[in-house]
Formats: sequence, structure tokens, C-alpha cells
Amino acid sequence: MTGPDPEAAGTAGTAVAAPPERPRDALVSVVVPTYERADRVGGAIESALEQTHDRLEVVVVNDGSTDDTRRVVEAYADAHANVRALHNDRNRGISHTRNRGIEAARGAYVCQLDDDDRWRSRKVKRQLDALARLRERTDCDSADYCGVYCGGVVRDAGGEVVRRVDTGAAGDLWPDVLVRFDVRPHSGHLVRRDCLHAVGGYNESFPRGVDWDLTVRLCKRWRWAYVPEPLVERRYADDNVSGDAAFGDPSYEVAIRERLREKYLGDLEANPEARREFEAMLAKQRGLAALERGDRREAVRRFARTVRLAPEPTHAAMLGLAALGRRPYRFAWRAKQAVAGP
Repeated sequence: MTGPDPEAAGTAGTAVAAPPERPRDALVSVVVPTYERADRVGGAIESALEQTHDRLEVVVVNDGSTDDTRRVVEAYADAHANVRALHNDRNRGISHTRNRGIEAARGAYVCQLDDDDRWRSRKVKRQLDALARLRERTDCDSADYCGVYCGGVVRDAGGEVVRRVDTGAAGDLWPDVLVRFDVRPHSGHLVRRDCLHAVGGYNESFPRGVDWDLTVRLCKRWRWAYVPEPLVERRYADDNVSGDAAFGDPSYEVAIRERLREKYLGDLEANPEARREFEAMLAKQRGLAALERGDRREAVRRFARTVRLAPEPTHAAMLGLAALGRRPYRFAWRAKQAVAGP
């Protein structure tokens, strides 16, 4: 996506244009970026085609795959008039690939669907209905909202649900979005296309965490609605860049947070409470990374900093578990997930 980067402009709740008319009847563009996923991308395309909202197009962008992905994608485009296949001349990376899909999108709203994720059939309809209800309310301005997201579950390679994603965050999320990425899963986003264009799309120079970075820029200018249903299934395989299905990859998280701090330091300094919480969360992730590599002493040191910055019972408990090593922490995490239910 080309054009100026307007990251410094605007404040939460400030929109550049009125939202598209009649959300329930709007054309929705589903962008499916894919790379070397001939065995999985078809399932993502099918879950988009199975949506109960019938005004929908699927834009699949193949990022220079060398396996059979191109043939699979072209077969769907040949069989379905509302599926379009685009192919990068070489591997260009996830941000470029997502941006190319947005540029090709014709819909008033854009959804991102990762090639190894799946949607429940009512996902898009539930989201458009939520936006339509905003338009009908007299106590808010729907133009203040860039879009709506929903909850989801995470399945491991064997299909077992190992994590629920149900943050409930909604409304004005600035500057809290700098501290915690609660507008997730990313495959649960439905966003106004004009808002994506207004913030410049995905930052192609951002090395990782591009979904978080984009969401930060959206949150600086608009609010979010939320549908409290698990309408997205994230499916982890051995090649997921963000790590283990249940626990993620703390080192990956640390790298993202360090990059966010570098980019948004001015915003953090302007919001001291957010800065304190951000540093506490960074220390926490560094502690988890130390646990994963078996360095208990470093883990205790990092978690102690977390407790100093954010003295909460859960952080104190993590400090206690850190002295026992990685296995007790993982056991406690799984127990917490089991109590929460599937």
C-alpha cells in the first residue's frame, strides 16, 4: 500500500469519513495471504465461502510459493466467481502481501484470514450486525468505529483446544493497546477499508508483529466494537512463527515489544501509566523467555521487576513459580485454561 504514513495524526475517536452505508448489506473483502501452504490454504478459502453473509469476495494473495499453492489457489478462482487469485513474483513478506490484498479489495470492509485459520459460518454476519446496531444507537457515533473483532480459540496440531481468546476489550483502546494486544485474533478483524487506507496499511519495514502495529495506529484514531463469540479458530502447526500453540513464544513477544517501544516511545512517554505497564509486561515476557531456556535466576530477576512495576497477585505468583522452573509454570497455565472451559 502506498501513500504517506499518517501514524502521528489524529486522536482516538476521530474519523476521516462516514462509515459505509447499511453494514448488513455491504460487500466484504476477505484477504487471504498464503505462502507454501498448498495443504492448508483451501480450508481457509472454504471457510470464507461458507459465510452466511452472501455479499463477499475472497482475494487470495500467493506470496511467491514454490510448492503447489499456486495451482490450489487458481483452482478455487476458476471454480468460484467471487474468488480472485493474485501471485507475487517472489516472496515479498506478509506485510506486502496483506497490503496487496487490501489494494485489490473492492468491499467497504476488509477481513484478514490467515491461511491456517478457520471461521465459523456466521462470523461476518455477526460482525456486520454489530456495526449496524451501532448506527442505530443514539448515544454514540458509528463513525468513531473503525471496525469490529470477535473471539476465538486456538487448536494445536492435533486439533485440541488449548487456549481461548476472549479479551472483551472494546471502545476507545488508546493508549492501552500499546501495553497489551487485546484486539485479537487478527483473523477476527473486520475493518473499514477507508480506515486501512487512512493509516497507510501494514508497515512493510516493521519486521514482526505487523498486526499489533497496524492495530495501534487504528486505535489512535478510532474505536472498536466486539462480538463476544468464538468465531475464529487459530490452528497451530510446527511452522507457526509465533511459537507453541498454548504458550506462544516469549522471545518472539519480547522482540515485538522492543520494536514497539522503539517506534512508539514518544506516545509511551506522553502516557506515564501506560509506560509503566508496558515495562512491566516487557519484563514479564523476558522472564518467561528465561524460563523457556532454563535460566531460573534470570527469570526470577525479570519477574521481580514485573512485581515492582505492577504489584498484582498474578505477578507475585509468577515470581514464586519462577524459582521452580518451566514445568510448574506450564502446569499452572494449563490448569487455568481448564478451569476457564473450552
